[in-house]
Amino acid sequence: MQKLFCSEVRAVGFDLDDTLCVYMPAAVEARRQMFEMHLVPRVNMSLEAIDQLYRRAFKSMLSELHSDRWYPLYLREGHATRTETFRRLLESLNLYADGLAEQISYEYAALRERLLRLHDEALEVLYTLRERYPLFVITNGPAYEQRRELKVLGLETLFDVVAIEGEVGIGKPHKPIFEFVQRRLGLPAEQILFVGNSWEHDVQGALNAGWQAAWVNREGAPHPQPDSPVPVLPDLRPLREQLCAAL
Repeated sequence: MQKLFCSEVRAVGFDLDDTLCVYMPAAVEARRQMFEMHLVPRVNMSLEAIDQLYRRAFKSMLSELHSDRWYPLYLREGHATRTETFRRLLESLNLYADGLAEQISYEYAALRERLLRLHDEALEVLYTLRERYPLFVITNGPAYEQRRELKVLGLETLFDVVAIEGEVGIGKPHKPIFEFVQRRLGLPAEQILFVGNSWEHDVQGALNAGWQAAWVNREGAPHPQPDSPVPVLPDLRPLREQLCAAL
Protein backbone atom coordinates (compact mmCIF):
# COMPACT_ATOMS: atom_id res chain seq x y z
CA MET A 1 0.00 0.00 0.00
CA GLN A 2 1.42 3.38 -1.01
CA LYS A 3 2.05 5.63 1.96
CA LEU A 4 -0.12 8.76 1.83
CA PHE A 5 1.20 10.79 4.76
CA CYS A 6 4.76 11.88 5.41
CA SER A 7 4.66 11.87 9.21
CA GLU A 8 2.68 10.51 12.13
CA VAL A 9 -1.01 11.45 12.27
CA ARG A 10 -2.53 11.75 15.74
CA ALA A 11 -5.83 13.57 14.98
CA VAL A 12 -8.02 13.63 11.90
CA GLY A 13 -10.43 16.36 10.86
CA PHE A 14 -12.96 16.87 8.13
CA ASP A 15 -14.75 19.57 6.26
CA LEU A 16 -18.53 19.01 6.35
CA ASP A 17 -20.30 20.17 3.19
CA ASP A 18 -19.50 18.03 0.12
CA THR A 19 -16.78 16.18 2.04
CA LEU A 20 -18.87 14.23 4.54
CA CYS A 21 -22.29 15.08 3.14
CA VAL A 22 -23.85 15.78 -0.26
CA TYR A 23 -24.58 19.47 0.15
CA MET A 24 -24.31 21.36 -3.14
CA PRO A 25 -26.56 19.00 -5.13
CA ALA A 26 -29.17 19.32 -2.36
CA ALA A 27 -28.92 23.12 -2.45
CA VAL A 28 -29.25 23.25 -6.25
CA GLU A 29 -32.20 20.87 -6.28
CA ALA A 30 -33.96 22.78 -3.49
CA ARG A 31 -33.62 26.19 -5.10
CA ARG A 32 -34.72 24.90 -8.51
CA GLN A 33 -37.83 23.37 -6.94
CA MET A 34 -38.54 26.73 -5.29
CA PHE A 35 -38.16 28.58 -8.59
CA GLU A 36 -40.39 26.09 -10.39
CA MET A 37 -43.07 26.45 -7.71
CA HIS A 38 -42.96 30.19 -7.02
CA LEU A 39 -41.35 31.96 -9.98
CA VAL A 40 -41.90 30.10 -13.24
CA PRO A 41 -45.70 30.60 -12.99
CA ARG A 42 -45.18 34.34 -12.37
CA VAL A 43 -42.69 35.19 -15.13
CA ASN A 44 -42.33 34.37 -18.80
CA MET A 45 -38.91 32.82 -18.37
CA SER A 46 -37.37 29.35 -18.28
CA LEU A 47 -36.13 27.70 -15.11
CA GLU A 48 -32.59 27.82 -16.50
CA ALA A 49 -32.80 31.57 -17.14
CA ILE A 50 -34.13 32.19 -13.62
CA ASP A 51 -31.36 30.08 -12.16
CA GLN A 52 -28.78 32.10 -14.07
CA LEU A 53 -30.19 35.29 -12.56
CA TYR A 54 -30.07 33.65 -9.15
CA ARG A 55 -26.37 32.89 -9.57
CA ARG A 56 -25.80 36.54 -10.42
CA ALA A 57 -27.69 37.62 -7.29
CA PHE A 58 -25.75 35.10 -5.20
CA LYS A 59 -22.43 36.40 -6.54
CA SER A 60 -23.51 39.94 -5.71
CA MET A 61 -24.43 38.93 -2.15
CA LEU A 62 -21.21 36.97 -1.75
CA SER A 63 -19.15 40.03 -2.65
CA GLU A 64 -20.75 41.87 0.29
CA LEU A 65 -20.93 38.99 2.75
CA HIS A 66 -17.99 40.11 4.90
CA SER A 67 -19.19 43.69 5.16
CA ASP A 68 -20.15 45.18 8.54
CA ARG A 69 -23.77 45.14 7.43
CA TRP A 70 -24.07 41.45 6.60
CA TYR A 71 -21.33 39.40 8.26
CA PRO A 72 -22.51 39.72 11.90
CA LEU A 73 -25.96 38.56 10.79
CA TYR A 74 -24.54 35.73 8.70
CA LEU A 75 -22.41 34.41 11.54
CA ARG A 76 -25.51 33.83 13.68
CA GLU A 77 -27.74 32.33 10.99
CA GLY A 78 -28.11 32.43 7.24
CA HIS A 79 -31.69 33.66 6.91
CA ALA A 80 -30.92 37.36 6.44
CA THR A 81 -28.33 36.95 3.69
CA ARG A 82 -30.28 34.12 2.07
CA THR A 83 -33.43 36.24 1.96
CA GLU A 84 -31.49 39.20 0.57
CA THR A 85 -30.16 36.99 -2.22
CA PHE A 86 -33.70 35.97 -3.15
CA ARG A 87 -34.86 39.59 -2.87
CA ARG A 88 -32.21 40.62 -5.40
CA LEU A 89 -33.30 37.81 -7.68
CA LEU A 90 -36.93 38.93 -7.47
CA GLU A 91 -35.88 42.51 -8.17
CA SER A 92 -34.09 41.37 -11.33
CA LEU A 93 -37.36 39.69 -12.36
CA ASN A 94 -39.40 42.82 -11.54
CA LEU A 95 -41.28 40.90 -8.87
CA TYR A 96 -42.06 42.90 -5.74
CA ALA A 97 -44.65 40.69 -4.00
CA ASP A 98 -44.66 41.36 -0.25
CA GLY A 99 -43.05 38.58 1.73
CA LEU A 100 -42.18 36.42 -1.28
CA ALA A 101 -38.41 36.51 -0.73
CA GLU A 102 -38.85 35.49 2.91
CA GLN A 103 -41.26 32.72 1.99
CA ILE A 104 -38.89 31.29 -0.61
CA SER A 105 -35.99 31.59 1.82
CA TYR A 106 -37.73 29.62 4.57
CA GLU A 107 -39.13 26.97 2.22
CA TYR A 108 -35.79 26.58 0.44
CA ALA A 109 -33.88 26.08 3.70
CA ALA A 110 -36.37 23.47 4.90
CA LEU A 111 -36.27 21.55 1.61
CA ARG A 112 -32.48 21.71 1.41
CA GLU A 113 -32.31 20.19 4.89
CA ARG A 114 -34.62 17.34 3.87
CA LEU A 115 -32.47 16.60 0.83
CA LEU A 116 -29.19 16.47 2.76
CA ARG A 117 -27.52 13.08 3.06
CA LEU A 118 -24.15 11.69 4.01
CA HIS A 119 -21.85 10.25 1.40
CA ASP A 120 -22.26 6.48 1.38
CA GLU A 121 -18.98 5.67 3.09
CA ALA A 122 -18.85 8.59 5.53
CA LEU A 123 -20.33 7.04 8.68
CA GLU A 124 -18.39 3.78 8.37
CA VAL A 125 -15.12 5.67 7.94
CA LEU A 126 -15.85 8.05 10.82
CA TYR A 127 -16.78 5.27 13.24
CA THR A 128 -13.67 3.27 12.32
CA LEU A 129 -11.33 6.23 12.70
CA ARG A 130 -13.01 7.36 15.91
CA GLU A 131 -11.84 4.18 17.63
CA ARG A 132 -8.23 5.18 16.94
CA TYR A 133 -8.00 8.98 16.60
CA PRO A 134 -9.52 12.15 18.02
CA LEU A 135 -11.80 13.49 15.30
CA PHE A 136 -12.79 17.07 14.57
CA VAL A 137 -14.76 19.06 12.02
CA ILE A 138 -14.13 22.54 10.62
CA THR A 139 -16.96 23.99 8.61
CA ASN A 140 -17.70 27.39 7.16
CA GLY A 141 -21.17 28.83 7.49
CA PRO A 142 -23.59 30.30 10.02
CA ALA A 143 -23.68 28.92 13.56
CA TYR A 144 -27.35 27.90 13.49
CA GLU A 145 -27.34 26.18 10.10
CA GLN A 146 -24.12 24.25 10.65
CA ARG A 147 -25.10 23.04 14.12
CA ARG A 148 -28.47 22.05 12.73
CA GLU A 149 -26.81 20.21 9.85
CA LEU A 150 -24.60 18.18 12.19
CA LYS A 151 -27.71 17.20 14.16
CA VAL A 152 -29.80 16.28 11.12
CA LEU A 153 -26.97 14.15 9.73
CA GLY A 154 -26.45 12.36 13.04
CA LEU A 155 -22.87 13.58 13.47
CA GLU A 156 -23.19 15.60 16.69
CA THR A 157 -21.48 13.09 18.97
CA LEU A 158 -18.70 11.91 16.65
CA PHE A 159 -16.28 14.83 16.99
CA ASP A 160 -14.02 15.81 19.85
CA VAL A 161 -13.78 19.37 18.51
CA VAL A 162 -16.31 21.26 16.36
CA ALA A 163 -15.19 24.53 14.78
CA ILE A 164 -17.90 26.48 12.95
CA GLU A 165 -17.21 29.80 11.25
CA GLY A 166 -20.30 31.32 12.84
CA GLU A 167 -19.12 30.40 16.34
CA VAL A 168 -15.39 31.05 15.98
CA GLY A 169 -15.97 34.30 14.10
CA ILE A 170 -13.74 33.46 11.14
CA GLY A 171 -13.72 30.66 8.62
CA LYS A 172 -11.39 28.67 6.38
CA PRO A 173 -8.89 29.20 4.85
CA HIS A 174 -7.87 31.73 7.51
CA LYS A 175 -5.33 30.48 10.00
CA PRO A 176 -7.12 31.41 13.27
CA ILE A 177 -9.82 28.76 12.88
CA PHE A 178 -7.15 26.09 12.43
CA GLU A 179 -5.27 27.44 15.44
CA PHE A 180 -8.52 27.33 17.43
CA VAL A 181 -8.76 23.59 16.76
CA GLN A 182 -5.07 22.93 17.39
CA ARG A 183 -5.23 24.54 20.82
CA ARG A 184 -8.07 22.24 21.78
CA LEU A 185 -6.33 19.15 20.44
CA GLY A 186 -3.07 20.04 22.17
CA LEU A 187 -1.01 18.49 19.38
CA PRO A 188 1.89 19.65 17.21
CA ALA A 189 0.71 21.02 13.87
CA GLU A 190 2.49 18.36 11.82
CA GLN A 191 0.53 15.57 13.57
CA ILE A 192 -2.88 16.94 12.55
CA LEU A 193 -4.52 15.85 9.31
CA PHE A 194 -7.36 17.76 7.65
CA VAL A 195 -9.48 16.32 4.84
CA GLY A 196 -11.69 18.38 2.56
CA ASN A 197 -13.03 18.87 -0.94
CA SER A 198 -11.99 22.51 -1.40
CA TRP A 199 -8.38 22.98 -2.43
CA GLU A 200 -8.41 26.67 -1.46
CA HIS A 201 -10.31 26.51 1.81
CA ASP A 202 -9.45 23.06 3.14
CA VAL A 203 -6.11 21.99 1.70
CA GLN A 204 -4.37 25.36 1.49
CA GLY A 205 -5.82 26.45 4.81
CA ALA A 206 -4.49 23.33 6.53
CA LEU A 207 -1.08 23.56 4.88
CA ASN A 208 -0.75 27.22 5.83
CA ALA A 209 -1.36 26.20 9.45
CA GLY A 210 1.47 23.66 9.21
CA TRP A 211 -0.92 20.69 9.15
CA GLN A 212 -1.07 17.72 6.83
CA ALA A 213 -3.90 17.66 4.30
CA ALA A 214 -5.74 15.38 1.92
CA TRP A 215 -7.92 16.52 -0.99
CA VAL A 216 -11.20 14.71 -1.65
CA ASN A 217 -11.85 14.94 -5.39
CA ARG A 218 -14.95 12.86 -5.99
CA GLU A 219 -15.73 14.40 -9.38
CA GLY A 220 -12.26 14.06 -10.88
CA ALA A 221 -11.83 17.82 -11.20
CA PRO A 222 -8.57 19.16 -12.71
CA HIS A 223 -5.86 19.41 -10.08
CA PRO A 224 -5.08 23.06 -9.23
CA GLN A 225 -1.49 22.15 -8.31
CA PRO A 226 -0.56 18.89 -10.08
CA ASP A 227 2.93 18.81 -8.57
CA SER A 228 1.67 18.99 -5.00
CA PRO A 229 2.45 15.97 -2.78
CA VAL A 230 -0.96 16.30 -1.06
CA PRO A 231 -2.83 12.97 -1.42
CA VAL A 232 -5.87 13.00 -3.71
CA LEU A 233 -8.76 10.78 -2.58
CA PRO A 234 -11.67 9.65 -4.79
CA ASP A 235 -13.67 9.17 -1.56
CA LEU A 236 -12.93 8.60 2.13
CA ARG A 237 -12.20 4.85 1.99
CA PRO A 238 -8.47 5.11 1.14
CA LEU A 239 -8.09 7.39 4.16
CA ARG A 240 -9.45 4.72 6.48
CA GLU A 241 -7.31 2.03 4.90
CA GLN A 242 -4.14 4.08 5.17
CA LEU A 243 -4.65 5.40 8.70
CA CYS A 244 -5.76 2.09 10.16
CA ALA A 245 -2.92 0.22 8.48
CA ALA A 246 -0.46 2.70 10.01
CA LEU A 247 -1.35 1.62 13.55
